[in-house]
Amino acid sequence: MKMIFVDAENIGLKELEKVKATVIDKVFVFSKLEAVQRVCEKSLFLYLSEYPTGANQADFYIIAYLSRVLLSLDKKQFGTVNFELYSNDENLVSAFEFQCEQVGANFKSIRTKDDTVVQMTSVQKNVSPQDKIFSALKSPRPLDPSLQKQLGLSKSDFSKAINELTKSKKIQRSAESKRKWVRC
Repeated sequence: MKMIFVDAENIGLKELEKVKATVIDKVFVFSKLEAVQRVCEKSLFLYLSEYPTGANQADFYIIAYLSRVLLSLDKKQFGTVNFELYSNDENLVSAFEFQCEQVGANFKSIRTKDDTVVQMTSVQKNVSPQDKIFSALKSPRPLDPSLQKQLGLSKSDFSKAINELTKSKKIQRSAESKRKWVRC
């Protein structure tokens, strides 16, 4: 499930119409324009305009609304919910990502400048190296430099995490190949 936040004041009506959402996703659109409200009604998006008029007021409301949503979820739900922000405002993107990182939520920031969508996906900074490696071992695989790079870990953090997971008997060598590792 996705929770999609759209800074319609920043990306515009044309980009709002390109937002892809399924029927189970929640889409929150922030704007004061009547045309945006009509698109939201047609697409079954939640139109939010109850914030003061002025510089950055929509941005403040987006972050407040995000915080409210994050606080309403159980920690277990963060693994099943993905948060997305559509905006070209780098300060808003930074604040959005910071709030998601604080609670370990999955997030994606989508910038729509010049009809080119640039996506920045979260690398959960609050997730330990051990958790990253453990998650990567859903199927047997080698613990090699390519996995280290994929997980964004330094060589020392990667080695320490492997040692800790082995000592705590959370991972072991695969029965099919001694070069591959699996969860215990």
